[in-house]
Amino acid sequence: MNFASITYLLMILLITFFITTNVRSNMKYKKENMQVLMNLNIDDKSTHLISSIVMIVLIIFSGFAIIGMINTRTYTEDSVLGMVILPVLMIFLYVPMLKKTKISTLGIHKKNYLIRWEDIKGVNYLKPDAKNKVKAKILYTAGTRDSSVDVTFLKDDLQLEEFKELVKEYKSSKKKSNKGKKDNKSEK
Repeated sequence: MNFASITYLLMILLITFFITTNVRSNMKYKKENMQVLMNLNIDDKSTHLISSIVMIVLIIFSGFAIIGMINTRTYTEDSVLGMVILPVLMIFLYVPMLKKTKISTLGIHKKNYLIRWEDIKGVNYLKPDAKNKVKAKILYTAGTRDSSVDVTFLKDDLQLEEFKELVKEYKSSKKKSNKGKKDNKSEK
């Protein structure tokens, strides 16, 4: 095995791991009766564009590489299989990146990562920038450390007001339900 074969194998294993993790997470969310409350239209447009470009370029280069190997007759079954499987797995990996940021009953799903309502410490709404975009900076706890993520809206967008209402409603309801659980544990 040469270096390229090992690299392709490692990439295939890593991408397979991420895909199975995403599928498991989505199945877990469905078991928790997740309902999508809204999809954000403006947020992460550049990420969607870059992900689309990466997928297209990867498919084109893989096609050229396969055609080049066939024309020069320097291919093996392993190399062709790797050149076909890797782009397919990359497509499955990047498809979740193309999804819009969504707000659900469980929390905020951004780039296929769930920020649960109970983990959110606060939301700061920044002033509009030169492009009339307002960023909501979400402060949350990830494991043992504090993190933040931005969600973008247009200045006069109805989704911004709806987002503010959903944050108030779900953040306070999750705190109340967690407080009730803690009180029940302390009584026992």
